[in-house]
Amino acid sequence: MGDDLAGRLMRRIGRRGASLVFVGLLSLVIGASLVYAGPEQRTLPAFTILAGLAPLSVWAAAWFAVGVLCLVQTFMRSDRVAFAAATALLLMYGLIFLSSTFTGQNPRGWVTGAVWLAFGGWIALIATWPEAAHLARVPVSGGAAVVVADAAGTILSWNPQAKRMFGWSTDEAVGRPLTVLMPDRYRRQHGEGLARVRANGRSDLSGEVMPLMGLRRDGTEFPISLTVNAWHTDDGITYTGVIRALGGGRGVRDR
Repeated sequence: MGDDLAGRLMRRIGRRGASLVFVGLLSLVIGASLVYAGPEQRTLPAFTILAGLAPLSVWAAAWFAVGVLCLVQTFMRSDRVAFAAATALLLMYGLIFLSSTFTGQNPRGWVTGAVWLAFGGWIALIATWPEAAHLARVPVSGGAAVVVADAAGTILSWNPQAKRMFGWSTDEAVGRPLTVLMPDRYRRQHGEGLARVRANGRSDLSGEVMPLMGLRRDGTEFPISLTVNAWHTDDGITYTGVIRALGGGRGVRDR
């Protein structure tokens, strides 16, 4: 039960979201360490350097704000602000401690500064990760088709298995709506589902396996199983669908 819940959560938030949760919780811990620092701790170079620029309560408030922002934006359409805020605070810490070496406040401040700068650089790198666009190129076992679409339901990319299954070439498929892959009777429900996700930022069907009917380019229907995941990127929500033909269906042959 716990593993299943963790798996669903990971599918929901993705690698970026998991990293954001880590940064958010760490930020809250750092903020708490500043609030509850004892008298002896406050005499350490790291604390005296920060206190010389602003009260420790101000630094703690900044860390708490970043932590809460990261945790909240983990489940939002875009996490750009959270990553930017976390990166900025980490790099600021790095520069402060690095400069303390040159001012003589802390001769070994360059070590602490290098750690904070490296951490900030790591967060900045994570912020550049595409969450789903690469998935159409990932090999999937069992001849499954992988289709990537944007928040409006427009096909962004798909793998060769999708081409064989539905009969559309990649150039023909990209830019078309997902509705070309489904019978008419599913299209209104599909549109309503996209609208709900755009409104509340989450999909109740994410990670679920759904038996449906697919529609080939020649108009024939065939049974499929569909698993959809919704990913949050800087451009909004991106959908990745993994589709398998059921009942021995093989799709259409390459023309």
